[in-house]
Amino acid sequence: MTEKLKPLAPENWGSALDAVKADLGAPLNIHNVFANHPDLLRAWMPFRNHVVRNSTLTGRQRELLILRNAHNTRAQYEWDQHVVRGRDAGLTDDEIARVRLGPSAQGWTPEESLLLTAADEMRGDQHLGGATWRALCDKFDDRQILDIIVTIGMYMLLSTVVNAAQVPMEDGH
Repeated sequence: MTEKLKPLAPENWGSALDAVKADLGAPLNIHNVFANHPDLLRAWMPFRNHVVRNSTLTGRQRELLILRNAHNTRAQYEWDQHVVRGRDAGLTDDEIARVRLGPSAQGWTPEESLLLTAADEMRGDQHLGGATWRALCDKFDDRQILDIIVTIGMYMLLSTVVNAAQVPMEDGH
């Protein structure tokens, strides 16, 4: 048994993961940890790609959900990675800092506050309250609601992996 899961350098992934490596370009340590289980990484990638590339949510909406989840789960690796992605999606440093304050912090639009509320409610019992559900239905279509739910759920799972496996931050990050 290993002391802890170590990131597997991409040059050591093996040919079974060539397509995944090509898709990712420069894999992050979370991918390098998943590479210890090639079947799992190959199974994970289509779902991951939907959430980060093909979702009906905007990049800004997605990153608000991910950052709030990273804060809620104390997943520093995910927080650090998605601060950069949040900026790329148009979030300011002030908005990123405000994510930690939650949905009631001043400055959020009603839609942004709703997204942060959804992330908070799903954190505890993976449930959305009636008022939140109705508000989501008023603002988003069914596909968007499902993308909100699966984005929060996927990043809860990723937070579990990075926290339990103690995934290290990339050098120089």
